[in-house]
Amino acid sequence: MWKYVTFLDPVYSPLKKLPILSILPILLFLASAAQARELELEIGGKNYRIELAQTSSERRLGLMFRERLADDAGMLLVYRESGDHRIWMKNVKIPLRVYWINAAFEVVDAQRLDPCAADPCPVYSARGESRFVLELSDDPHDLGPGDVIDGLADL
Repeated sequence: MWKYVTFLDPVYSPLKKLPILSILPILLFLASAAQARELELEIGGKNYRIELAQTSSERRLGLMFRERLADDAGMLLVYRESGDHRIWMKNVKIPLRVYWINAAFEVVDAQRLDPCAADPCPVYSARGESRFVLELSDDPHDLGPGDVIDGLADL
């Protein structure tokens, strides 16, 4: 009788000996990491596809190195607690409209920021405490201080 050997046999052979429940956490972790963390928000009657940046490394990377950003796309930096959450435009290649949002989902500040050409890059902060920072394209958006954004309560 023939036995087929593949290049994956060394990988799968040890796994065959493990009970299925012992590799379940690994599979769940891989599945959750593979899911795109995205949110759809409606702002001023327009739908936006928003990437979520919830970890410090995701927030630190932000929209760096992007060549372009669609006018219906953006990134939401999510913090566990309200505070003075500052950003900079280091390695960001496109101008952005940035909105700081408090724990009541109200926009507390809005600024238009240009890519950073200086070294060191300036740091920007809001006029009040925020829990979220929303980065959108430089196109006009129907959003400003005092506006409330629905759809953030589960974050």
